[in-house]
Amino acid sequence: MADGELIFANVVDDADRAAAGDMAPSVVYLVAPGARALPFDILRHWKAPTGYMSEEIELVAPSGAVAHRVGPMASWMYGQMDVTRLETRVDDAVLDETGGYLASFILEGDLVAQVDFQVALRTPPAKLAPVYEDGFKRSDVIWLGYEVRGREHTVPVWFAYRNGRAYVLSQLEAGSAEQTVPGIPGSEELVVISRRKGRDTALERFRAASRVLEGDEWEQAAILLADRRRSRNGSPQESIERWRDTCAIAELTPIVVS
Repeated sequence: MADGELIFANVVDDADRAAAGDMAPSVVYLVAPGARALPFDILRHWKAPTGYMSEEIELVAPSGAVAHRVGPMASWMYGQMDVTRLETRVDDAVLDETGGYLASFILEGDLVAQVDFQVALRTPPAKLAPVYEDGFKRSDVIWLGYEVRGREHTVPVWFAYRNGRAYVLSQLEAGSAEQTVPGIPGSEELVVISRRKGRDTALERFRAASRVLEGDEWEQAAILLADRRRSRNGSPQESIERWRDTCAIAELTPIVVS
């Protein structure tokens, strides 16, 4: 049995902690189901023997599955007479479930304690922070794609933007009629690099949850895209008819702090 005691722990949204401190509500936020969580902090205070100890943290979803793991890692403990205060910022957790989670704290291979926290959907704002809003509103092009083993595969694409979300058309089979975007369809998360107006330089790099639209949502987004299309041949309705059987439309929700 590990000779250590967890005397405080919290799993808290990074922005909430900045506003309310370490005792902020134990909540982690998603912008879309199954998306990468907004950055959050895992805080813990240990009383444990002096020296390095193997520490691991498992985030257990409502279904009982381990949704994310931190470590194992070697953590230095200051000794039983002192409190060792540790924190880990997590910005790569992809969580498929909402609801009540457990954070399991494991020391030297032994489960020492568990604390509960909530994973909740946060409705994206209709207006993003200025740096992201400007990147969408002041340029006709973004770079978009996916990441595999640390390498990004992105291409410049035209898009439409409305109320905090971007809409992108991608031809299902590569060809010259329309753009083909890596990861649409197929990826639930895409890399977005916004562009400075009139310059071939990046403004911001961030990730976005990607959702392929169907039915009425596809039709509404197609109208928006047809109106936005600068090099359209024919009427907007002709473009929509051409896209209907040949193109996917994805809604992109930026995973950013507003």
